[in-house]
Amino acid sequence: MKITQVEAIPLFAPFADAFDGAVPPELSLPAFSMRNNPLLGQGAVIVRITTDEGLVGIGEAMGRPGPRGTAAHINEVLAPMLLGRDPRHHLALWIAMNEQMRFAPMGISGVDMALWDLRGKIYGDCLPNLLGGAMRETVDCYASPIPYMATPEASAEKAREFLQQGFRAVKLKIGRGLPADIAHVEAVRDAIGSDIKLLVDANGAYTVSQSIALAKDLVRLGVYWLEEPVHPEYPEDLARIRRRVDLPVVSGEWLGSWLAFRDLLKAEAVDVIMPNITRCGGFTGLLKIADLALLENVTVAPHGVGAGLGIVAAIAACAVMPNFLIYEYNQLFNPLRHTVMREPIDFADGVLRYKDGPGLGASLNEATIARYRVD
Repeated sequence: MKITQVEAIPLFAPFADAFDGAVPPELSLPAFSMRNNPLLGQGAVIVRITTDEGLVGIGEAMGRPGPRGTAAHINEVLAPMLLGRDPRHHLALWIAMNEQMRFAPMGISGVDMALWDLRGKIYGDCLPNLLGGAMRETVDCYASPIPYMATPEASAEKAREFLQQGFRAVKLKIGRGLPADIAHVEAVRDAIGSDIKLLVDANGAYTVSQSIALAKDLVRLGVYWLEEPVHPEYPEDLARIRRRVDLPVVSGEWLGSWLAFRDLLKAEAVDVIMPNITRCGGFTGLLKIADLALLENVTVAPHGVGAGLGIVAAIAACAVMPNFLIYEYNQLFNPLRHTVMREPIDFADGVLRYKDGPGLGASLNEATIARYRVD
C-alpha cells in the first residue's frame, strides 16, 4: 500500500460574517494572550491522505495563527516526503517529518492524525483499540472559556449557562489585574457552588511575585488549578511559582515539540501539562509526551482548541492515557466545531465518549469544507 496524494485544506470562519460585523468584544479579545493579536475568527487545517487502494485518512492541524501557512507547509514540504510511502509506517514517517521540520509541528500533527485514521480503516478498528486499549469509557471534561466578560456578574451568568449544558467543571480567563481577577473568580464561585471544579487561566499575564500573591486568594476560593501564570517559555519561573503555591500549576498548550515538553518537565515546572493534539505532533506526539509526563508523575489535561476532528482525536487519546486528568472541551463560538464532521460529538453529563467506528469514526462534511476553505 502506498500514499498517492496528500492534501491540506485551510479553513477560516470570520466572526464578522457570523455577527454582521458587530463582533462581541469577548470573542475578539477573550484572554490576555490576544491583547496584541485579536482573534478575528476560527481556523483549522484539514488533511486528507489517499492511498493507491482507494482508502482516505483525514486529520486536523491547528489553524492558529493562520491556517494558510500551515496548509502550505504540509502541501509544499511534508507531502513530497510522504508520497509513495507506506501509510502503515506511521512512526517512521513521524520521525522523518520531525527530523526535517521540528519548528513546525502543527502540520505534522494533521498528517499524523490522518495516518492513524487510515490505520483504523485499514484494520477496521477504532483508535482506542489500535492505541493499546481504552482505560476508561468516558472522558471527563470542562467548559472553556468564561472569557473576558464586562462584569463579574456576566462571568457568573456564563458559568451558570455551562452548568445548564451539563458541565461539571468550568474555566475562567484571568489576567486583567489582581483585584479584577479576584472579583470575577469570587462571582463565579458563588454562582456555581463549592462542588463544581473552577479552573483559571492567566495566559502568561503575570510576574512571579504577582502569581504567588494571586494564588493565595485562589486557594481561599477553592480554585482547581492555576494555568500559565507566566509566559510558558519561562519554565524556571513556573518552577519558582510552583514551589511557593498550594494549588497545581499548569502549562503547555503553546508548546509543539516533545523536546519542549521534556524541558518543561525537567525543570519541575508543572503539576499538569496541556498538549494539543493538533499542535504537538498528532497521536504519536501526544502519547510520547504523555509517556514523558508519566515518568515524572505528572498528569495530562489536553488543550482543546480546534475543530471537530481534533476533538474526536483527543477524546480517543485521552481514553488510553494512564495519566489522563481532564480534557478542555472549548466552547468559544466556533462555526467549524460541529460542522466539519457529519457525526456529532458525544457529550452528556460532563463527559465525552470516543467513537467506536474505524479510525476517527468521522467523515468530512464537504459543504462546510467548501464554504470555509480559504486557499
